[in-house]
Amino acid sequence: MGNSDSKTVKKIISPLYNYSDPKTRPEPEPNRERNSYECVKLATPYVFSRKGSMFTDEDGDLAHEFYVEEPPNKKGTKATMRRVYANLTPEGEVTYQFPRLHADFPVILHQS
Repeated sequence: MGNSDSKTVKKIISPLYNYSDPKTRPEPEPNRERNSYECVKLATPYVFSRKGSMFTDEDGDLAHEFYVEEPPNKKGTKATMRRVYANLTPEGEVTYQFPRLHADFPVILHQS
């Protein structure tokens, strides 16, 4: 007790911020207030894009899987479907319409 910083608050924001040691950081500006720890922002809690899980084929169609129907070899047998692995291009980065919170964000959201 008696410190201006709380251990609980440090644990909560530690994935998002980095506290630099007062001995190793440069001298502060003369008009700036001196703190025992200085916060440096490392990451944002928002996620703006994700890796796409779909593929594009040579026709420009977008899907998770592509199949081709193979005709039967003998009369009276059914046609089979064969999965296509060639000539597929990964979707790449997909941006979200609205930013999401990161899964490792250490704050519990509660609606009352």
